[in-house]
Amino acid sequence: MPDFFLGEPLPHSDFPPDTDEKKKKVGDFFAGPASPPDTAKKVPGLLREIEKQATGIKKWGSLGMCWGGKIVSLTAQPGTSFSAVAEVHPAMVDPADAKGIKVPLCMLASGDEDANAVKEFGKTLSVENHIETFSDQIHGWMAARGDLEDEKVKKEYERGYQVLLDFYHQHL
Repeated sequence: MPDFFLGEPLPHSDFPPDTDEKKKKVGDFFAGPASPPDTAKKVPGLLREIEKQATGIKKWGSLGMCWGGKIVSLTAQPGTSFSAVAEVHPAMVDPADAKGIKVPLCMLASGDEDANAVKEFGKTLSVENHIETFSDQIHGWMAARGDLEDEKVKKEYERGYQVLLDFYHQHL
C-alpha cells in the first residue's frame, strides 16, 4: 500500500469534521498532502514500479474508498493503465470527472454522499457502469466505519463486496 501522505496522515481525531477547526484541518489536508490531482499524478509511476517487481500482470483494476474514489476518477481518464475501476462511498464526486473516464466503472455510494452528484456522475459516464446508492448505509460502511455487529450493515457490506467481485470478474 503506497503512503501517498508521506507519513503525515490526517489524525483520526479530526473526524468527523464537526467543528469549524476540524473542517479547516480537513480542507487544508485535501488541498495539501492529500491533493487529489497531485496524488493522481503519482499513480502511473507507482504502477511502473510494481510492474518491475511483479511478473505476469495482464490487467490493472483500481478500487478507491472515500478520498480514494476521487483518485480513481482522476486516474481513469484518457491514457489510463486501468481496465476497470471502482469507487466505494466516494468523496468529492464531480460529474465533470465522469466525462473523461475511459474504462468500466462501478460506484457504490452511501446515503451520505450527495445524491444529485452521484446521479449526474452516472448520467455523464459514457462507459459501461454500475452506479448504486446504499441509501441506508453511512459513509465508510464498507471500510473502517461499518458496524459489522449490526446484521443489516453486515448484510449490505457483504452485498457491496459481492457487487465489486462480480464487476471485476466481468471486466478484468
